[in-house]
Amino acid sequence: TQVTHLSSPVQVLSGQGAERPLQGLRQAALAAGEPLPEIFLDPAYAQATHFRLCTLQVRSREGSWLLRGPLVPDGY
Repeated sequence: TQVTHLSSPVQVLSGQGAERPLQGLRQAALAAGEPLPEIFLDPAYAQATHFRLCTLQVRSREGSWLLRGPLVPDGY
């Protein structure tokens, strides 16, 4: 299905985004001391997960805040 600008945040907020489960699998392999599956060694995966700009919005009754530091050396 086509991902639209509005449906992507809804998927992420409901736990259906793609990057978090993949990151969990990657971290599980590292924690178990097992070799990483090939998908994590592919240059396309590295490019797809290289987020130069990363923000996190925290909403509350008092307002919202944007929090996050760089995730990659050339990020901000």
